[in-house]
Amino acid sequence: MKTLNIALATALLATGGAATAQTATDAQCIILGNAFAAQAKDPKGQKIAEAAVYFYLGRISNSMTAPQLKALLDAQTKTLNNENAGPTMQKCAAAIQAKVDMLETAGGKPANAATPAKPAPGKGTPPPGR
Repeated sequence: MKTLNIALATALLATGGAATAQTATDAQCIILGNAFAAQAKDPKGQKIAEAAVYFYLGRISNSMTAPQLKALLDAQTKTLNNENAGPTMQKCAAAIQAKVDMLETAGGKPANAATPAKPAPGKGTPPPGR
């Protein structure tokens, strides 16, 4: 894997506004997800990395400023290297999978589920607001 580039994190600043990652781990997952998505040759791996970016972007708080986010991303970029990037990304993906598993257990549908079943004949959808 190519050396991680702070430009990836900087690109996130442009789209993230005044948001910051909640934890150092979240910041690492954003950085790695973005890097792996950009460099992945395998479409499945690229999709997983992109999902990680969106998942961890969703964990960003609106209460922190862009300079705070930049400082966090800069600090976490320094902790990542070619040796720990892969295992760290695997942990990021495993955390997402755990949430998907929890959703399935709770009766929700995973993102790649089939289309919903149609109602039984004679049992239409109730009108909105009921």
